[in-house]
Amino acid sequence: MAEAVLHPPRRTHTLTYNLEIAIGLFLAYCRSKNLSPKTVGYYAARLLAFSRFSVNRLTSIQEIDAAAIREFLTHEKETNSAATANHSLCTLRVFLGFLHAEGFLEENPAASVTRLKVKKRVIETFSPEQIEAVLRTCGRDFYGVRDRAVILTLLDCGLRASELCSLELADVDWQEQSFRVEGKGAKERIVPFGQGVRRALASYLAIRTENLPTRSLFVTQYGEPLTRYRLRDLVKRRCNRAGIEGVRPSPHTLRHTCAVSYLRSGGDTFTLQLLLGHTSQDMTRRYCESLSAADVQRKHRDFSPVDNMKGIAPRSGRKRLR
Repeated sequence: MAEAVLHPPRRTHTLTYNLEIAIGLFLAYCRSKNLSPKTVGYYAARLLAFSRFSVNRLTSIQEIDAAAIREFLTHEKETNSAATANHSLCTLRVFLGFLHAEGFLEENPAASVTRLKVKKRVIETFSPEQIEAVLRTCGRDFYGVRDRAVILTLLDCGLRASELCSLELADVDWQEQSFRVEGKGAKERIVPFGQGVRRALASYLAIRTENLPTRSLFVTQYGEPLTRYRLRDLVKRRCNRAGIEGVRPSPHTLRHTCAVSYLRSGGDTFTLQLLLGHTSQDMTRRYCESLSAADVQRKHRDFSPVDNMKGIAPRSGRKRLR
């Protein structure tokens, strides 16, 4: 009988090849399920990070276990953030679940891995004075009129950056005064807008060239579609000109401001969830936590259950006690 080999075999990089094939099959499956290109792209980015991390640590896909996943999540937390690590875990759960269903793995090793604790940050919003200061920087030239329309649309409708940039001229319903928005997961929803946005859009469209090769609603001065990166720079530039400090100058801060202002104005959380395109009430509850004690007191004065009941609400004037 041959003598047993005492030293471990030389590790090869077969995992890279195997994982690349598995990732390719998974992404093809996602496309066949008609997932949005943004979702597929995000899956691809997180799986590429996992592949690069694992290439010198594992020799086969079958070696991917809970310990390896936790090690990767720790790396993600240290190099990016705990939130990014949790996003990566969600991606791995879906990916490894697919491999398990297809017979590549006996089980899904990510199923037993728990999410990392993430510190809840205070939701940042712009104050009314800051919004007014930002709008004062918008002049009457093309950029000023367009930027005013963009900022008011984000503030009034709470759209995500990608949702605003994907709006087309045909998505504006002037009669119903609403947008047809394609949100996450290619889910469409109708988002109304107010009179202020209507006037701002009308002023913007009056100077937007009609015969452009693109049907995008918001464009550059050269007729190119407004991208998320240009939108981010647009908001940042206007905030810098207005001298805004202490708040992150981003389109998402305007989305947060929309949500909190909506609740302060008397809107309910269920309608807000539909307007923002959230699949659950989790984020909407966080917006409620941003309300101050004065907000709660004012809301209770307006919507007091007892005071609004007929026959129970206190009457004005004095009444003798018997």
